[in-house]
Amino acid sequence: MPTRWYPVEEADDSLFATASLYHARSVEVPYPVEETWAALTGDEVSSWTKGMKRLTWTSPRPFGVGTTREIEMGGDFTLRERFFRWEEGRRKTFTAVEGTRPIFRHLVEDYVVEPTAGGSRFSWRWAAELNRPWSLLKHPLDRFSFAPTGRSHIDGLAAHMAAARR
Repeated sequence: MPTRWYPVEEADDSLFATASLYHARSVEVPYPVEETWAALTGDEVSSWTKGMKRLTWTSPRPFGVGTTREIEMGGDFTLRERFFRWEEGRRKTFTAVEGTRPIFRHLVEDYVVEPTAGGSRFSWRWAAELNRPWSLLKHPLDRFSFAPTGRSHIDGLAAHMAAARR
């Protein structure tokens, strides 16, 4: 049976100011910007992010504006994403465009990597609006799924990078 895809309305940076679901988090890592960026644009992101089973880049390298990827999450849920910002080595931002369940009305995620005295800082923002009936469950979905996934993605980066160096 073919997979059914549900459209997600594309969004932009304005969603960060208006979304009913919003998360922001930063982490300092003791590695240079180039290494941090490489980890965030590699194929292993799903290896340290709770709830993420697989990341598949569906565009060829080098990546840029228009790059696409699929993120397979737990519960047989997959999102297709398209990057509308790509500043190589510094920043990338995407919007979801389709999902295998009609959960999201809008979804935007932003990554920024900046140099620090001791390495680099990775700052992350995520914003979403849910479709009905999912919107009626937004608080438990956020508490038990969205927020923990985001925390593990950000907080697990340094440990993943340290393990990759061994």
